[in-house]
Amino acid sequence: MDAGGGKKGGVKSDINVTPLVDIVLVLLIIFIVITPAVNDAVKLPLSKHAPKVEQQNEGGEKYLTLMLTSKRNDKYEVIGPGPVLIDDKDAKDLRFFIDNDAQRQKLEDFINRNVSAHMDKRVFIKADAQLPFRYINELFQSCRKGGADEASIVTSEDKSEKKEGGN
Repeated sequence: MDAGGGKKGGVKSDINVTPLVDIVLVLLIIFIVITPAVNDAVKLPLSKHAPKVEQQNEGGEKYLTLMLTSKRNDKYEVIGPGPVLIDDKDAKDLRFFIDNDAQRQKLEDFINRNVSAHMDKRVFIKADAQLPFRYINELFQSCRKGGADEASIVTSEDKSEKKEGGN
């Protein structure tokens, strides 16, 4: 039985899939080319916790610098935020956790005590480069609630640029 109408040269009811396959292959190639460009657009070069000289403002006062570490599993994959440490040699034992409400309130109180005496209420944040930004944003919000006017991420230095003058 022929569904085409009875004669040998009649109408066929088959679907031609060649144009469909062509379109799907072209779209696949476009997505393969575009995907790496989209993924690299959001990366931030965060600090690698390299020791640096403590930064001071014009009045000789030290800025408050916080270090946000990360928790890792056995495979060394980031599983969440670790303790927030104070980057000051006099405050080695202070640790705060941003995923605990009571600890977060203590951190906000600590930030308030440290920035309220300064004219320039700025806080610097060093964070693990592999830590998702949402945890760093939580630390930003705690700095804001603690009274800081400005919070900045400390990024690592670009080693690829050559300094002029032999340095």
